Amino acid sequence: MLEARDVSITLGGVSILRGATLTVAPGRVTALVGPNGAGKSTLLACLSGALRPDRGTVRMDGEDPAHLRPAVLGTRRAVLDQSPGAAAPFTLTELVELGVPQAVAPAETRRITLGAIHDTGLSRLAERPIDALSGGERHRAHLARALAQRHAGKHLGWGRWLMLDEPTASLDLKHQASVLQVARRCADDGAGVLAVLHDLSLAAAMADTVAVMHEGRVVVSAPPAESLTPALLARVYGLEIAIAEPRAGLRAIIPIYPSTTGDHLCSSP
Repeated sequence: MLEARDVSITLGGVSILRGATLTVAPGRVTALVGPNGAGKSTLLACLSGALRPDRGTVRMDGEDPAHLRPAVLGTRRAVLDQSPGAAAPFTLTELVELGVPQAVAPAETRRITLGAIHDTGLSRLAERPIDALSGGERHRAHLARALAQRHAGKHLGWGRWLMLDEPTASLDLKHQASVLQVARRCADDGAGVLAVLHDLSLAAAMADTVAVMHEGRVVVSAPPAESLTPALLARVYGLEIAIAEPRAGLRAIIPIYPSTTGDHLCSSP
């Protein structure tokens, strides 16, 4: 299991997490949602081993990920950061290969790399320089790198966790759907998938469990029908929420915006 228990952390003098608790199970997709500043990315960073909490415990398969050597940690979990960047003018293929440890044989590295590129719909761009790609294509390239790392970890006997921080950011509807499919395939392959999302309808569609964060805590972690309720979402987001079910098993979560009448800076004189 991947677990955070009563985790608190202060960064830059600001209390970000205030006793957050979350469990992510292998073979399932968990979506982490909540307003800006709720602590979603920070909690993911603690679970990935990138940050060590001031208080509380984090366990990845029974071990504290912050205490694992980077090479070992890299085989246990793969992470897509919120704003990934490439420090050198790699081609797309070269970037994706960076996710595969040197312990993997060259032929297997090639197979894993090309498979991850194919899964993210980037095969025709495989030899294009990263800086020649659109923003959405670059984001998918970094997703492919994370997938390659996870598959390589599985090849080495681990690869149990995939953590995605806003994986659908800057993507169109088609490629948002492809990310959902990739996440589901990884979960079906035995990985525990944790995804930070802002789109609540996407969270409802992709996740087995939705964890809602508010002011540094996880206030509920349950199946979408139980966690994404109008009353809870209105309290967390400070906005009235309507939920429609246009098709069985699908839920559209719609904010109801307040009236814009009255005196505002953008109003006509």
